[in-house]
Amino acid sequence: MQTRSQDFEPAPKTVSGLIRRIREFTLIGRDPVLFMSLLLSGIFIVVFVVFPLYKSIVGGFISKEGAFDLTYFVRYLDNYYGPGLRKAFGDTMLMGLLTAASGTLVGFIFAYAVVRCNIPGKKIVHWLALVPTVSPPFALALAMILLFGRNGLITNKVLGITFVHGMNDIYGLDGLVIVQTITFFSVSYLMLKAMLERLNPAMEEAAASLGAGRFYLFRTITLPLLVPGIAGSFLLLFVESLADLGNPLFIAGNKTVLSSQIFLAVIGEYNYQKASALSLILIIPTLVIFLVQRYYVNRRVYISVTGKPAGNQIMEKEPAIRWTINIITYLIIAFILLLYVTIIYGSFSTAWGVDFTPTLKHWTMTVTRGVEAILDTTFLSLLATPVAAILGMIIAWLVVRKKFTGKDALDFTSNLGGAVPGTILGIGFVMAFNKPPLALAIAVYAILALFFAQVVGKLRSERVIILIVGTAIGVLLSLVQPRAMYFYLGGIYLVIAAVTLFARKKRGFALVAAVIGLYVMSTNWANAIAKPIANFSRSLERGFWSNAIFQFSDHIKVILQPTDALLAIMLVFAGVILLQSMSGKGLRIGLGILGLAVPCALTFTGMPFAMVGGAYIIMAAFIVRSLPASVRSGVAALQQIDPSIEEASNILGADAQYTFRKVTLPLILPALFAGLIFSFTRHMTSLSAIIFLVSAKWRIVTASILSEWEQGGVSIAAAYSTVIILFVMIAILVLNLLMNRLFKGRGSVDMSQGF
Repeated sequence: MQTRSQDFEPAPKTVSGLIRRIREFTLIGRDPVLFMSLLLSGIFIVVFVVFPLYKSIVGGFISKEGAFDLTYFVRYLDNYYGPGLRKAFGDTMLMGLLTAASGTLVGFIFAYAVVRCNIPGKKIVHWLALVPTVSPPFALALAMILLFGRNGLITNKVLGITFVHGMNDIYGLDGLVIVQTITFFSVSYLMLKAMLERLNPAMEEAAASLGAGRFYLFRTITLPLLVPGIAGSFLLLFVESLADLGNPLFIAGNKTVLSSQIFLAVIGEYNYQKASALSLILIIPTLVIFLVQRYYVNRRVYISVTGKPAGNQIMEKEPAIRWTINIITYLIIAFILLLYVTIIYGSFSTAWGVDFTPTLKHWTMTVTRGVEAILDTTFLSLLATPVAAILGMIIAWLVVRKKFTGKDALDFTSNLGGAVPGTILGIGFVMAFNKPPLALAIAVYAILALFFAQVVGKLRSERVIILIVGTAIGVLLSLVQPRAMYFYLGGIYLVIAAVTLFARKKRGFALVAAVIGLYVMSTNWANAIAKPIANFSRSLERGFWSNAIFQFSDHIKVILQPTDALLAIMLVFAGVILLQSMSGKGLRIGLGILGLAVPCALTFTGMPFAMVGGAYIIMAAFIVRSLPASVRSGVAALQQIDPSIEEASNILGADAQYTFRKVTLPLILPALFAGLIFSFTRHMTSLSAIIFLVSAKWRIVTASILSEWEQGGVSIAAAYSTVIILFVMIAILVLNLLMNRLFKGRGSVDMSQGF
């Protein structure tokens, strides 16, 4: 069993220990790259993970009037509401257990067929097994209803079965478990396939040479070595099943589960206290499972399954076993293909279950009225994907390569976005950012201001002056009329540019400062560019091109005009880069005051962090949900790189920045690209985390599918689902080809690291 001793750093119990921690943070402050990495990742996690989860949990105890209230928790114990609530909780747990067991079993069968049984066409089998990961969360539920529902093609048209509620329909726990098994078994397949490939065959070969049979080998050697992977797969599928929202909404029938109850409490009742109370009930088992998986199962890794195998894989030679597993795999593949063919065929049917005549009207409606949702989803996913991948790599680098107080906390909280159900995060986002969280804004500014003063000021007196005076000037500027304020703020950066150019002869820094100044002064220039484009779209006939061009005008605003709070954070880091090497005490203090006043004014202007209904809150939700996969991918890549390579670079005189840029980064680029693929897939198919964040201005395809389904537009929903699947598969193909071209075969997609 392998353990990582660096993960268990004892807390300081003495004064000397406290002094060491203070010195540690002082040393961190002297390394701007490390300091900025910690600050950037820490701020994002606190603002968009910890704070929303806190609001979601606390909200269950607070009534609309703001008083402490236990009403929705007491209901679990009374005689009126209690039986229904306890049944919903029991159904949820049973669903999770059945899905985890069946999904792990199917995943193992696929992994064993591909690795040990040498199944014919295993590359095709491998890629078809991954198809459920690139489809919307309820696409398979939709296909099951089209085939086995009340007007199902098989049940109604082929078999002629008359619908009887609760007896011969697909709705209910059995149908839900089948759909979730097909949806999530890919996760188990990838994990177990990776473990089977890394098994050292020496032990099995030795036992076989002593006369042990195949079943005895499997029972006594192979299976025990796979226990950590099987347990990890089971727990992960259990959490994924509990977090799923789309499938229960479509196919659960009279089986109420907590995720759908949370959704209905918000959408149907507008009762956030009830939703938060239900969220707390749901988050407890998911966090328990997450902790068990993280601190127990993942550490039970045997030496025999680490690294690369010492010999060739032992193939299954027993024909009965080999062909039984292969046939079962082919049957499941055929069933998966049937489901996706049904989705495609359903998108072209005139009226499913009534008239199967092919028609293009549903696709016409999809690319006209649905083009906004398609373009918005793709656009926001493309923006969020590199941020999630890069932030994940930064956190992975900090966790694997650096030692500092709070490293375990950073690693733990960065993975919470994937551990808790998306509905809980979505509720937390609404409750956290629907109104300006002034306390959060003040805390974020205080941390950034301390960081800015620490880096720019060389002496304690300089830092105090920069903090006090810069903050005071920034607060005064925030009270000025906005148009004039932006002009003053931009002028400040033009002053910084002039001083940097004429006093310090730093042309590059001066140019950057001037560009920033002009950008801030021209705060409405995005509107000036976008407005003519929007007006042009209105002059066109209502249809695909008019809708697409109008959405393009909104996309321009997102790119060119970030929120004031985001711009403030960006300018803090820009100011640090521009001013950290400034010499001359008076000049350093003066420019430091001006450099801090700008982000301070932006932080407290208008409604800081009130982002609900905008594009940035949706992107934040995307990033939070895909960040754990990016972190795990980066950690796996860095752990395979010998630290001595980086140490050799440092010994030869290279600084940390150069070593990371020239040595570490090229080695982890394949993992970075794999993180990009996984993140984009997760963003395009996300529903639960963003269902409460969509608005009339910003639409998401998965939410549009749900809306069309609720209105009876089955074929339109199928067309939307087909579009998403095609988009994601094309993106994966392109990125995979690019990785193979760049890394000459070393960069093929290994999505197992994302789980």
